Amino acid sequence: MQSSTPACPVCESKSTHAFYEHANVPCQDGYIWPTREAAINAPKGNIHLLYCADCTHIFNSQFDLSKFVFDDSYNISLHHSPTYQRFITDLTEDLVQRHQLQGKTVLEIGCGKADFLKGITIPFGNRGIGFDPTFVDANLTDDQRKSVTVYKRFYTPEDQSYVADFLTFRSMLQYFTNPREFINGFRGSVAKPHGVIYAEVPNSAHTFEQLCIWNIVYEHGCFYSPQSLATLFATSGYHVQKVFTCFVEDQNLGLEAGVTRSSKQYKIDPAAIAAFGETIERFVAEHRRKTAEWRSILDRLLSAGKRVALWGAGARAISFCNLFGMTDQELPYVVDINPHRQGRYLPLTLQKVVAPEHLLVDRPEVIIITNSGYAHEIRAQIATMGIKCETMVI
Repeated sequence: MQSSTPACPVCESKSTHAFYEHANVPCQDGYIWPTREAAINAPKGNIHLLYCADCTHIFNSQFDLSKFVFDDSYNISLHHSPTYQRFITDLTEDLVQRHQLQGKTVLEIGCGKADFLKGITIPFGNRGIGFDPTFVDANLTDDQRKSVTVYKRFYTPEDQSYVADFLTFRSMLQYFTNPREFINGFRGSVAKPHGVIYAEVPNSAHTFEQLCIWNIVYEHGCFYSPQSLATLFATSGYHVQKVFTCFVEDQNLGLEAGVTRSSKQYKIDPAAIAAFGETIERFVAEHRRKTAEWRSILDRLLSAGKRVALWGAGARAISFCNLFGMTDQELPYVVDINPHRQGRYLPLTLQKVVAPEHLLVDRPEVIIITNSGYAHEIRAQIATMGIKCETMVI
């Protein structure tokens, strides 16, 4: 292997090899553009994925965070979905019960619009502290401000003066090319000896084992498996207690760790590391097959003059449209229940995001659901609206 091969940012191994690339893709999926002109000029980047044979970490060697926009319009909130709301309710109740989080301090790095932070603090008498430059002040009422404080900026190592019984960050680690620096930068904010860290990330097994090729987006600068996530924390001096899959279809991974040793200790399975290497080999071949299959489906639908709509304006919709070069000329719009996305435009391919009620006017013949985790919920809403059409799930 050539000496120029980038080392793994998790375990620092040089046993990395490239297996996937895609040039000139939209840089962000959390930022839907306010005008068609702005969407045309959205930043682009290259995906060049490398796989680490020693810890199974996957990372984009050409990831550049400076291309991103983080302001009030950045919105990846899923809290408008009943499916997601049930997940968060179950998750918070479980975390609170197991870690006795009543009357405690919770600190969330990258708290977004503070939905999760409010859910794990206010009902349980906890005190919440959040950091996020995309936070919107209107998301907290005056009464909620008695329990929750959000600083509209990035958390920095200087903020370790804020000490919490429970420190969390969700969908954050994939942004860091040097994740060790990040997780070592908040060590002082975890109360000793009982403090707990809860991290949540997209699950690489869902993407690569389940062939969810639409999940490979620039904004996911890296992909964690249970093995690489545990390796990151363990080799940085944290004591990993638990790693588990969560959300529908095991789309996410959760990790719990502490700064002091406990009776609970998660053990990395060497056999799982070896097996994941085989998964990557299968993915390369299957990616071609699945791409060709969907190219054929789209060609058939469009050549037949079918009215086709997408439902779900997140990362997978953006990836799907970009991969096949489907602009608003072929697929005019995408439906999303998040009102903060409606009226805006997908980057580069320019689909306008509309509310579900738009379907009552357009009456599509085919709706393509862009996230299988919400398929049941979306199909139920389509039926309630009285829309009769074929549905497909990418």
